[in-house]
Amino acid sequence: MSNSKFVTVDGVKTHYLEAGQSDGRPTVLLLHSAEFGGAAELSWEFNIGPLGEHFHVLAPDHLGFGRTDKVFDFCGQFDRRIEHIRRFLEVMDVHDVYVIGSSMSGGLSLTVACRDKPDWPMRKVISCSGGGLSPANDARAVLNSYEGDFEHMRRIVEVMFVDPKWAGDDAYIARRQELAQLPGAWEATAAARFRAPFREAAGKSEREQLDHGNIKIPALIIAGSKDPLRLPGYADELVAEIPGGKLYTFENAGHMGNIECADEFNREVIAFLKEDT
Repeated sequence: MSNSKFVTVDGVKTHYLEAGQSDGRPTVLLLHSAEFGGAAELSWEFNIGPLGEHFHVLAPDHLGFGRTDKVFDFCGQFDRRIEHIRRFLEVMDVHDVYVIGSSMSGGLSLTVACRDKPDWPMRKVISCSGGGLSPANDARAVLNSYEGDFEHMRRIVEVMFVDPKWAGDDAYIARRQELAQLPGAWEATAAARFRAPFREAAGKSEREQLDHGNIKIPALIIAGSKDPLRLPGYADELVAEIPGGKLYTFENAGHMGNIECADEFNREVIAFLKEDT
C-alpha cells in the first residue's frame, strides 16, 4: 500500500509515492523507467508495498514523466534529472538512501555511484535492466517510435515483457496509454530522443566511459535473461567491473523483471538491502 503525494522541488510540482514508516527505518528510493508512459505508479506497483513493510520508501516521478511537471532541459536533461532527485531528497529531509533504478534509472543510478563525489547520499545501489549500452535494434525502435496509438503501446509492452498476458490485458495497456498522453508527456519523453542533424557529438558521453570500478558502495545488478533491449551478456560484464558487485538474473523475464517476477524481485532486493545492517 502506498500514498500518492506532491511536493514542490525548486518550483517543479513533483509527484511521488510513499510507503512504510520513516521512524528510523532506512529509506529506499525507487526510480522508474523512461519508456513512453513510464511512471512510478506503473514501475513499482508490485514492489512498493512489500518494500514498505521493511523500509521507508519514496518513489518520485522524474521530470517530464508521470504526474510531475513536464520539464525538459535541452542543454542537459541528464544532469538536470540527477539534480532534481538530489533536491527532492533534500526537500524530503533524507540524508542517506538505498537506490533502486529500473532501466534508464538503473543506468542513471550507476552513473551517480561512479562519480568521485556522488550527487545522492547513496548507501547501496540496485540496477534492474539498466547500465551498459543499449543496442539500436528493432525492439528499441518500437519503444522510440510511439506516436500515441493504443496498439503501438501494446507493442511496447510486448517488447518489454515475456509473458503475453501483459500485452493482452487491455486495461493494463489503457493505464500506460493514459500516462503517456497526459499533457506534455509525449513531448517530454520524445525530446530525449531528439538529435540535431547539424550538431556532431562532442566525444563520448559520461555514460559511455564510466569507470564502474569507482563504485564504493554495495551494488546489485538485476537482469532478465530474455531482455531484447540490452546486449546479451551485458550484466555479467557490468558486474565484473564493480568491486564486490552481485548479479541476479531472472530466467523468465525481459526488460521489466521487477514487474513480471515481482515476488522474486522483492525477495532478492529485500535480502540484499538487509545484508550487513
